[in-house]
Amino acid sequence: MVASPGPANIILFALGCTQHFSRSIPFILSVVLSKQLIIWPIGFSLVLINELLAKYETIMMVLSIIFISWIGFKIIFMELSVKDKSSAWAPRFYHGLLVHPLNPKAWMMVVLACTAFQSQALSTDKIPNIAIIFLLIQLIFHSAWFWFGSIVRRAELSEKNSRIVKIGLLISLTASVVFSYY
Repeated sequence: MVASPGPANIILFALGCTQHFSRSIPFILSVVLSKQLIIWPIGFSLVLINELLAKYETIMMVLSIIFISWIGFKIIFMELSVKDKSSAWAPRFYHGLLVHPLNPKAWMMVVLACTAFQSQALSTDKIPNIAIIFLLIQLIFHSAWFWFGSIVRRAELSEKNSRIVKIGLLISLTASVVFSYY
């Protein structure tokens, strides 16, 4: 699931369309680290207090919808171009820390990892293993999504093709969120 379309990968693809990799390394790393912000609380809450997830589900759903809408807004108005623009939005490290905590697909992945992939009951000694595995897989696939976006950036797409890429990103983003909630 880390490699499939979702808010994090769509953001990284879109960023790759507009930025150079070296300039975006802090953001990519913060997106990867942001998964840690949910792995540990989800893992421990499943072990210690299962009702924590149910209590905050509605709050997280509203925050997720707002966040996903913001991503869609950014995608619609981005320009897929190799031209260096000083006015282009360049995300910071702290922006990336919001990606997975507000991403319903990320929550679903972590819950699945903490429950379905365990042959026995989840215990606190397994959570670090899950966190490290996610960290390594994310470094690979989030960088790959950024790289795919940079290929599009270098292709210098026509206005029509640029619109097709943006529509594809929006459809992928919407599908991943709908899949996460249903």
